Amino acid sequence: MAASESAPAVNQGTAEGEEETILYDLLVNTEWPPETEVQPRGNRKHGASFIITKAIRDFKLMCCGFSPAPFLLPDGLVRLVNKQINWHLVLASNGKLLAAVQDQCVEISTSFLFILVPKDPKPQWRRVAWSYDCTLLAYAESTGTVRVFDLMGSELFVITPASSLAGDLSYAIAGLIFLEYKASAQWSAELLVINYRGELRSYLVSVGTNQSYQESHCFSFSSHYPHGVNTAIYHPGHRLLLIGGCETAEVGISQAASCGLSAWRVLSGSPYYKPVITGGDRVTAVPKTLGLLRMLSIKFYSRQGQEQDGIFKMSLSPDGTLLAAIHFSGKLSIWAIPSLKQQGEWSQNEQPGYDDLNPDWRLSTEKRKKIKDKESFYPLIDVNWWMDSAVTLARCSGALTVSSVKTLKNLLGKSCEWFEPSPQVTATHDGGFLSLECEIKLAPKRSRLETRGAEEDEGEEDSDSDQETSTKARYFGYLQQGLYLVTEMERFAPPRKRPRTISKHYRLVSLRSTTPEELYQRKIESEEYEEALSLAQTYGLDTDLVYQRQWRKSAVNSASIQNYLSKIKKRSWVLHECLERVPENVDAAKELLQYGLKGTDLEALLAIGKGADDGRFTLPGDVDIDSISYGELSPADEEPAKKKKDKELKKRQELLKLVNFSKLTLEQKELCRCRLKLLTYLDRLVTYEEILGVPHASEQRYDAEFFKKFRNQNIVLSARTYARESNVQALEILFTYHGSDLLPHRLAILSNFPETTSPHEYSVLLPEACYDGDSLMIIPWHERKHREKDWCEELECRMVVEPSLEDESEFLYAAQPELLRYRTPRLTVEKVMDWYQSRAEEIEHFARQVDCALSLIRLGMERNIPGLLVLCDNLVTLEALVYEAGCDLTLTLKELQQMKDIEKLRLLMNSCPEDKYVTSAYQWMVPFLHRCEKQSPGVANELLKEYLVALAKGDLKFPLKIFQYSKPDLQQKIIPDQDQLMAIALECIYNCERNDQLSLCYDILECLPQRGYGHKTEVTTALHDMVDQLEHILSVSEILEKHGLEKPVSFVKNTQSSSEEARKLMVRLTRHTGRKQPPVSESHWRMLLQDMLTMQQNVYTCLESDDCYEIFTESLLCSSRLENIHLAGQLMHCSACSINPPAGGAHKGKTQYRVSYEKSIDLVLAASREYFNSSTNLTDSCMDLARCCLQLITDRPAAIQEELDLIQALGCLEEFGVKILPLQVRLCSDRIGLIKECICQSPTCYRQSAKLLGLAELLRVAGEDPEERRGQVLILLVEQALRFHDYKAASAHCRELVATGYSKSWDVCSQLGQSEGYQDLATRQELMAFALTHCPPSSIELLLAASSTLQTQILYQRVNFQIHPEGGESISVSPLTSKALQEVGSIPGSSSADLFHWTTATTMKVLSNTTTTTKAVLQAVSDGQWWKKSLTYLRPLQGQELGGGYRTGTRANEGLEKQGCHPFYESLLSDPFVIEVRTGSCESFAEVLLRTGKLAETKTEGEEVFPTTEVRVQVATD
Repeated sequence: MAASESAPAVNQGTAEGEEETILYDLLVNTEWPPETEVQPRGNRKHGASFIITKAIRDFKLMCCGFSPAPFLLPDGLVRLVNKQINWHLVLASNGKLLAAVQDQCVEISTSFLFILVPKDPKPQWRRVAWSYDCTLLAYAESTGTVRVFDLMGSELFVITPASSLAGDLSYAIAGLIFLEYKASAQWSAELLVINYRGELRSYLVSVGTNQSYQESHCFSFSSHYPHGVNTAIYHPGHRLLLIGGCETAEVGISQAASCGLSAWRVLSGSPYYKPVITGGDRVTAVPKTLGLLRMLSIKFYSRQGQEQDGIFKMSLSPDGTLLAAIHFSGKLSIWAIPSLKQQGEWSQNEQPGYDDLNPDWRLSTEKRKKIKDKESFYPLIDVNWWMDSAVTLARCSGALTVSSVKTLKNLLGKSCEWFEPSPQVTATHDGGFLSLECEIKLAPKRSRLETRGAEEDEGEEDSDSDQETSTKARYFGYLQQGLYLVTEMERFAPPRKRPRTISKHYRLVSLRSTTPEELYQRKIESEEYEEALSLAQTYGLDTDLVYQRQWRKSAVNSASIQNYLSKIKKRSWVLHECLERVPENVDAAKELLQYGLKGTDLEALLAIGKGADDGRFTLPGDVDIDSISYGELSPADEEPAKKKKDKELKKRQELLKLVNFSKLTLEQKELCRCRLKLLTYLDRLVTYEEILGVPHASEQRYDAEFFKKFRNQNIVLSARTYARESNVQALEILFTYHGSDLLPHRLAILSNFPETTSPHEYSVLLPEACYDGDSLMIIPWHERKHREKDWCEELECRMVVEPSLEDESEFLYAAQPELLRYRTPRLTVEKVMDWYQSRAEEIEHFARQVDCALSLIRLGMERNIPGLLVLCDNLVTLEALVYEAGCDLTLTLKELQQMKDIEKLRLLMNSCPEDKYVTSAYQWMVPFLHRCEKQSPGVANELLKEYLVALAKGDLKFPLKIFQYSKPDLQQKIIPDQDQLMAIALECIYNCERNDQLSLCYDILECLPQRGYGHKTEVTTALHDMVDQLEHILSVSEILEKHGLEKPVSFVKNTQSSSEEARKLMVRLTRHTGRKQPPVSESHWRMLLQDMLTMQQNVYTCLESDDCYEIFTESLLCSSRLENIHLAGQLMHCSACSINPPAGGAHKGKTQYRVSYEKSIDLVLAASREYFNSSTNLTDSCMDLARCCLQLITDRPAAIQEELDLIQALGCLEEFGVKILPLQVRLCSDRIGLIKECICQSPTCYRQSAKLLGLAELLRVAGEDPEERRGQVLILLVEQALRFHDYKAASAHCRELVATGYSKSWDVCSQLGQSEGYQDLATRQELMAFALTHCPPSSIELLLAASSTLQTQILYQRVNFQIHPEGGESISVSPLTSKALQEVGSIPGSSSADLFHWTTATTMKVLSNTTTTTKAVLQAVSDGQWWKKSLTYLRPLQGQELGGGYRTGTRANEGLEKQGCHPFYESLLSDPFVIEVRTGSCESFAEVLLRTGKLAETKTEGEEVFPTTEVRVQVATD
């Protein structure tokens, strides 16, 4: 077979001895993309021209002194190698790895790996080999270079030949063999490389981290094979290297050696290879040198007889005991291993079918050319082993056979398997082998020819064409070529022919043995049904498989049922097809179902029960039934139809009697189930036809896929689906023909219609009620059947076959449980009414299709369903809202049902435009009110009133339109009742909350009936009185509107009895007038007063007229206009003595003084305070208005004067730099804080006590208590003076405080009394005495201590003056003097006067330090020796008197009127006295000293006792 065929032919044979024909299968494993190649064209290589040319070339070389090529390959070898395809195929020893050597890569098929290799100019001379462990791949080029790769495609290393010559193919590799190497762990394997010259080189190779190679040894077979080695293989079991070369004619050698075959033992050491000699055969050595004449004779005359033969390829059998070899001549030889005894030999002519050619070549013009040179296609090109007893042979013609090694019989069958020329085959693995073939096609001719000048026409000829040429011309060409080679002259050059482009298409084909069953299945899959049936008959296989495949591949019709399905014997399969397969047209579907029903009738049921069918599909008449003849089973067709039907019925009854349904077997039950299913399918098919319509339409619209789904589908689900698709016709048909299954769920199914579908479309399906006598009942649905009931549908059979049927409607209620309440075999009026209501609500809820919901309810009412009126009214309202009134589209029926009627009415009228309001009222409102009145009498009037009143709150324009179309003179009134009209009008006007509707109110008044119109009743009279009152109220509203103070009518009505609200309204009216811009005139004010009085008289009678005058006057005062303030003065009593003028004595143009004096003061104060508070500063215009208001009261009472003083105080505050708002001044609760702020802003203002006291009086500091006010201010002044150490000013203010006896000033007085900077000790003592008198008890101790310290200081001064009357001007001692005194005092024997000076100086220094406490001061001066030493001044020392030592000073300062320094220093100063000192004449020195000592004793709390004896003696003496 050609490899291009999709499924190979399989030949069969019969058993003959042990050689059985192989059942095989041929598959294309891989097809590579076509490759294009351009080939140069020349003369034939193996014709007469080739021989002549070769001989001339050799002769020319010898004549010129050159030797021929060093080595010439056998012509047979070159011829066969060149006939091979360019690619090579090598299968690994494990059969799992396949290397396909392509032009520029090596593809490893199992790993999808591509190894790139250089392009080889002679690709047929390449060679590839796997290592023994299938981990390495060796690739040899035609030049002899060897490349080694691993399984990852990495090139491990490259082995270059030791010597080579370009274009010399003798260096190409004849044998490439991996050997296992165990001598050293360094090397992984040994690689033998044998070229065609017979040179062998061994290399040790290593992979992994140390990948490398090393040449192990060399060997040459040239002594045994002078013409070189053609092929070599290795036998691992015997460690034999089998070499194949050219045959020899020498005598005395073995038959194998004569054929060119030898075996060599592989040795571990030198010489490494030893020839094997068996059976006494000897090997004759060939002389090493050959004469030139002998070599020429071999080359020149080798073709005189037969060409020298030799071995081309060899192959070892799987068990290693046989060797198959093919020779150049096409001969096949079989040899035993290791003995090399020939087991068989067949020359080319002895081989069966050697001269067969591919039959396809005769059909192709291009391939027909090869037949002329057919002898070149006879030789064998490749050999391998199928098994130990059969070899695989491939010829150059493409013929491939698996032949027995005994008889060379083709085990594949009668003919060989055809491939493309020169295929390659691999060894058999897992029952099959692979073959590589190449299909070569000529590409279309080119338009451009590469020719030489005048030889263009000759170059167009094809060398392989069928054109006949004369013998003379042919030999002339040969001679011309020879001359060109000898002379190389261009005139003898042959014409250059155009190169041709060919397309090469490589395929990898596998041939595998198979079993009859596998082959049978393959034939079926290949759709070779005739061959499959023949195979089934031969091997006794089941023919059902063929018919099943044909049945499934063909369309269903009468012919296919008759030709295929009827020939299938297996009943279960036939029934399965009848049940599962859905034909593409209605008639075929029906015929298939009826065929299934024929095989499931009672005859088949009885046959199964008897076990006589063997699982075969049984038709009526196929079996014999006891007691019933065949004729009865198959009645004659010519009988009348009625008679025939009666016979069939009788026959069925007789057959049913033979069936015991209670004892049915499993197969019988299954048959019944199949029949039930077929009947169901047939019913569904008829139903589907009805749905599709008329017969011709059903043929065109029939959908097999839909019917496949429909016939198996739950009928309830189908009905629901049709409902959801709004297919009313289909659903009606389902209800009619499948009512028993669907009608109990009728309402639930109807609920599945889309809510958007109009109920009018499926109105025919809606339930309808009618009266049966006095009772109302639902009309039942009219049902029909497709056929009569079958025997398997009877209850007796069904209970056995299908004892428990599942509820087909369960899914319907699982998804929508709310529909379960409508499931009933018989509909009741209550359920239908409930369904209509709930379904209408669902339609509106889910789809918002109000018209659809309303249509459903109206259809229900037309079908006499009660209880739908209320829902209908609501839907009518909703419809008007949604479709007419333009209401919110999101409004739902549920929301509408929850609304009150008034809300519905508002929704209806809310979106009405003003110009169509009355039309909408007649169109929507009036019908709605009628519907409400129908449901609840009397509610319409209340609804209308509530609606209009609510409208009137926001606007009266729409109620006005209603009232205008309800006037008494109109014929069709919206409000027909006049009393109701007045009542509603009054309510609307009074409930209007807008202040700009006065004109509309008057328009409504015009719509009301006049008094006396119509019947006069008490209600009518009361309503007219209320209308009159409304007119007065409207007049007040008009006055307010006239003065720019719009108010709703309801405001006036609601405030007419409230004096407080009335007063507020009057105030707002006058204030609003006062704020008008530009200001109104005096006449306008007087007009306003008259309007106010009118309002008071007509409506606001709760107010007095005096109240109006007061409000009017107050507004004048607060109008911020001087002229208005003066006008207000004319309306008030401005002094206590003023009186009202006589009633009739008012001056022309003047208003009587009506506001009392007390009220006038209140009004003036309120106005002035308002102006004052709103002022920003003293210069503000509002301040002038406040002053003007206050000046209206001429007698200025205290309250008026206080406000004027407050205004004056603002000026004083500004003088002192205080920036403050007038309102802040008024709101200041502690006015003394303002005085503090003045002192803070002007620190030296304490010198301006009179001004600050005046400001305090204006501010009413301390209220009306002047002494408290003066004391608080003076205290602040003293504190400020002390901050500036202005003791003079502070003393003056303190004396004033002491003089007034202000007790709260004790603190500042004590501060000044304790101020060391203030030298007036007497004043300080007085201030301390005042502070002690008025201080709180908690401060007495501290003040006493300070006072004692001050008194001690005064006494020290006096003591010093009495001891040193001529002393200096100051009692303080400088630090330098104090230090000198301390030094003097520290010297033993110093005088007591010096000690006294030291003591005084120390004391005064401590007293000058204000941080030292009084107790510390007293301790510092209370030295026990000081008193003793001071006492010496009281007693004469050594007879001297007290004044003896001071005689000079005494005389100079006898009266102690001057203060001076110590007498010790008098001599140093010209005038020791600096100031006069007043001395008390009544107190002696002794008294002073006594007081000082006791004071010091007191301060020490008795710790140091003063010696008082001498002092008291002196006092007594004095």
